[in-house]
Amino acid sequence: MRILNSLLLAALVAPSVASANELMRVYDLAVINDPTMRAQRGARDYTAYGEPAARGALLPQLSGSGIKSEGESTTTTTITPTPPGSTTNGQPRDSDDESQTLQLDLRQALFDATAWNRWQQAEANADAANATYRIAEQNLILRAAEAYFTLVASADSVRFADAEKKAVERSLELAKRRFEVGLSAITDVQEAQARYDLTVAQMIEAEQVLDIAKVLITEITADPATTIVPLRDEIPLLGPSPDNINDWLKASAANNLSTAVARSLLEAADQGVDLARAGHYPSLYAFGRQSETERKGVEFGAFTDTQGDSLTYGVQLNVPIFAGFTVMSNVNSAKGLREQREGELEAQRRAVERSTRNAYQGVIAGVSRVKALKQAVLSSTTALEASDVGLEVGARTAVDVLNAQRELFLAQRNHARARYDYLLNILRLKALAGQLMRKDLAEIDALLGSEPAMAPAPASPDATPG
Repeated sequence: MRILNSLLLAALVAPSVASANELMRVYDLAVINDPTMRAQRGARDYTAYGEPAARGALLPQLSGSGIKSEGESTTTTTITPTPPGSTTNGQPRDSDDESQTLQLDLRQALFDATAWNRWQQAEANADAANATYRIAEQNLILRAAEAYFTLVASADSVRFADAEKKAVERSLELAKRRFEVGLSAITDVQEAQARYDLTVAQMIEAEQVLDIAKVLITEITADPATTIVPLRDEIPLLGPSPDNINDWLKASAANNLSTAVARSLLEAADQGVDLARAGHYPSLYAFGRQSETERKGVEFGAFTDTQGDSLTYGVQLNVPIFAGFTVMSNVNSAKGLREQREGELEAQRRAVERSTRNAYQGVIAGVSRVKALKQAVLSSTTALEASDVGLEVGARTAVDVLNAQRELFLAQRNHARARYDYLLNILRLKALAGQLMRKDLAEIDALLGSEPAMAPAPASPDATPG
C-alpha cells in the first residue's frame, strides 16, 4: 500500500528544485523536544517494567540474614528447704554471652495461580503500553505535518491577504480618479473604501493566525526559527493505492494501533478475572533454610563456646478457606471491567472502520477538490481580467471588479489549503492502517521546494499534477 511511493516517483522526474527539508527538520526536532512524546516514553517504560517484576514472583527467591547479639544476665536460685551443706542457695549468679547467626533462605513457587495470572496481566498491560507509544509516534508524524502545513497555510493567507489589500487599494485609487473626472459615481468610491477597510482587517487577522501557528509549531519543536518552504506549484495527485476500500478496511482491522491497545486491555481484563478467581486456589512452595550459629559466653564463672549448623527443607501448602466473601467480590468486579473492555474494543473497531472509510474518501475527494479549485483559480483569473476590461469600456462597475478580486484570492487560498489537506489525508489513512512511518513524511518533504516546479510526468494513469 504505497501511495506516497508513487507520489515521490512522479515528483523525481520533475526538474530539481531547492528543498530545505524543513518538514523533516520539524519532525526530527519534535522527536527530541516534544513533551507529549517524553511523557509517553515514561508511561511506556513504567508499564513495561511491571512485567519482569510480576514474573519475578514465579522465580526462586533467595534471601540472607545475619544477627549478632550481646547480653548480660543475673540469676538467683533459691531452693527450699536449703540442702545440707549448700553455700550458694539464694546467691545471685552473673553470666555474659555473645552470639551471631547467619541464615540463608530459598523459596520457589511450585504452584501459585495468583502470581501466574498477575504475570500474564502485566504482559497484556505492557503490550497495551507499547501500542500506545507507537500511536504516539504516529501521532507525532501527523502533528508535525499538521503543524507545519498550518504554518505554511497561515503564511499563504498573509500573502494572499496582502496581495488582495494591494489590489483593492489600487482599485480604490482608480475609483477616486474616475470619480474626480466624472466617470463613476461616489458609490464606487465608497464600495472600494469599504472593501479596502475589510482587507486591512483580514490582513490583521491573517497575521495573528500566523503568529499562533508559529507558537504551535514551537510548542512541539522548541525551536522558534522554522523556515516556511511551500509545496511546489505542481504536485502529483494520486488516489489511494490499492484503490479498493475493502483492502484498507482489512488492513486497519488487522493493524490499527488503537484497536491493538483495546485488544490488549481486554486481554488484561480477562487475566484480571482469572487473577481474582485464583484467590480460591491453594498455593504450593518449596523452601530451604541453611543457618550457622556461634555462641560464646561466661556462665557461672565458666567460659562456654557453642557452635551449631542446621539445614531445613520441605514444601509448604497454603489453602484458603474463607476470606469474608472478598474473593467473590473481586471476581464480580473483574467481570465488570472485562465487560467494559469488551464494549470499548467493539466501539474502537467500529470507529476505526468509520474513520478508515472517511479517510479513504477524503483522499479521493481531495484529488477532485484540488483539481476543481485549480480550475476555479484559472476561471477566477479570467473573470477578473474580463471585469477589468469591462470596467474600461463601461460594461462593468468597480463593484464587479472588487467582487472578482475577492473570488480570485478566495479560490487561491482554498486551492492551497486543499493541497495540504490532500497530503494530510494520505498520512491519516496510512495511520489508520497502522502503516505510517517516518519515511512517509520524508516522501512528502520531497514535494517541498523553494522554486516552482515544472509539471511532472504522470507516475500512473491516474496521476495528475495539482
